[in-house]
Amino acid sequence: MPLLKEETYTIEDIYALPDGKRAELIDGHIYYMAPPSRKHQDISVELSSAIKDYIRSHAGKCKVCSSICSVSR
Repeated sequence: MPLLKEETYTIEDIYALPDGKRAELIDGHIYYMAPPSRKHQDISVELSSAIKDYIRSHAGKCKVCSSICSVSR
């Protein structure tokens, strides 16, 4: 039985997804993601606040990004 050909995706494929469709591109594979739960959001806000407070109290210049961001290598 022949193996199915596995498609390799690019960043253009990610950008072509419909608005609101969350996915990650890792090594040419698209991984679709469910929206975060309320508990996840609560934890994320607490962690972001704690990190931001730490940075400010140590006169750091880093910024905390608590929203979804596109990250490239």
